[in-house]
Formats: sequence, structure tokens, C-alpha cells
Amino acid sequence: MQFGSAVGEACLSFVLTNIDDTFVLVTFFAESKSSQNLTPLKIVIGQYIGFTVIVGISLIGHAAAVGLPSEPIGFLGLLPLLLGVWKGLGVLFPKIDGEEEDLESRRIANAKTILKVVAITIMNGGDNIGTYIPLFSQVKGAAIAIYVVAYYILLGALCFLTFLIMKQKHIVYVAEKYASFIIPFLYIGLGIYITVKSECFPWTVHEIDHQFLGNRGKIVMGVVTSFTLPFIMATMVWVRVRKQ
Repeated sequence: MQFGSAVGEACLSFVLTNIDDTFVLVTFFAESKSSQNLTPLKIVIGQYIGFTVIVGISLIGHAAAVGLPSEPIGFLGLLPLLLGVWKGLGVLFPKIDGEEEDLESRRIANAKTILKVVAITIMNGGDNIGTYIPLFSQVKGAAIAIYVVAYYILLGALCFLTFLIMKQKHIVYVAEKYASFIIPFLYIGLGIYITVKSECFPWTVHEIDHQFLGNRGKIVMGVVTSFTLPFIMATMVWVRVRKQ
């Protein structure tokens, strides 16, 4: 992979997986203005420690799968795709009682030390881990190093930009108003990109055709996909509706 391409993909994946974290950072910096315990420096340190844990978990997950061919690992690209569907359903079926929002607000309001900033950063890192593992599996070691270095540089830039955004309330308002509608499509797009790039479906079809007599790969994959994805999505809809 070329250097420019790796940097571009690193920037795209970082922005996508850290949009939500921007609002958490906004809350941290807002609280730091009225708290003696929580300072901008502690926020940045906590963010870097928490993000290091997230990257470490992602690298461990990648290492655990390194003995496998890269093509089937591409099926993990369905995770960000399904995550996008889940977030989209959250827009269509929002919680009326606001329980999740209230719980998150209480967690953020109590974040007055570096350790608590770290904890909240890790709690919000599920999206990152679910995206980074399949993404790392599609590139070689040198590209992964570029990704990680770019992530750390971008994290510093994110903290700095968020600090500046805190002084522009109208920007925060617009972002909070429209981000929930845009984020699901970004995740779905990323999931499709990872899945297509890995060629996991053609590889699986070829393996099935090779293992069994006849060209049954397309039929098997068609049946499995036709039943599995609708079932998962129907389950997600059911869970979202029940939470209303």
C-alpha cells in the first residue's frame, strides 16, 4: 500500500470512529472550566491513555487472526456495516425516556480525574475496535504502523480542535443536530468498503466450489446471506422497538 493511500485511509477511519468522541470531549472541556480537578491537560492525557488501550486491543485482535487468510477476515467488515444500521435504527426509533442519554450524561458529569476520562474513552471505543481489527487485517505491518502513528497525531489535533470548538457554540449545535443522521451512512459505507476490498465473498465462493463437487458456492453464499443478514437486522429492529 502506498504511503499516501495509507494516510488517507487512516484519516478517514479515524474521523469516522471518533465523531461521537468529539461530543464527549466537548463535555469534558466544558466541565474543566468549572472544575478544579479536571483540566485540559488531564483530558488530553486521559484521551491518549484510553486510546492506547483501544489500539492495543485492536492489535491483539489483529494478531489473533494473523494466521488466517485475509479474505475471510474481511467478513468482519460487516461489523461497522451493522453498526451503521444499528445507529440508523436509533434515529428511527429513539428512546422516549432518554435513559441512555441520562446514563451517559451522569458518567461524563462524574469524570473529574484522568482515570475516569480513560474509562469513558474506552467505553466509547467499541466502534473503534470493531472497525480497526478488520481494517488492520487488510494491510501489511508497515501500513499498520502508518495507521497507528496517524491516529495518535489526529487524536492530538482532535483534542485541540475540540477545545477551539468549545468557543463556537453554533458549530456544536449544528453538529449535534445532523451528526446522528450522517454517522449511520458513514459506517455502512466503511463496512461495504472493507468487505468489498477484502474480496471475502468471491474467496468463499471459490473455496466452496473447490471443496465440493459442482459450482455451489454462489448458491450457498446467497442462501446464507439472504437469511443471516435479514435475521440480524430484524433482531436489531426488535431490540430498538422494545427499548422505546
